Amino acid sequence: MKTIRELRQERAWSQYELAIQIGVHPQAVYLWESGRRMPLVPQVRKLGQVFGLCSDEIALVEPPSSLKRVARRSARGPQPSSEHEEGVPLDADDDTGTT
Repeated sequence: MKTIRELRQERAWSQYELAIQIGVHPQAVYLWESGRRMPLVPQVRKLGQVFGLCSDEIALVEPPSSLKRVARRSARGPQPSSEHEEGVPLDADDDTGTT
């Protein structure tokens, strides 16, 4: 699934060029791509037609950068870590109460 920005940039279109094809102001495309506004259902359908996709295949919101990092990391496979899942370093003293 790709965002409106990714689909537009793959085609080397400006926001203005996409806006003309959809029938909206260029500011609307900017607002969609920045996540400040969401396109209306008729506009999403038109985006699907313009990009040659089902409208369900267009991501309306760009995933947060933290999710992008996780996706890149998971694509590389598991990485060795010096911490438990809870975030406690492996070499930290355990809290068993013994001294």
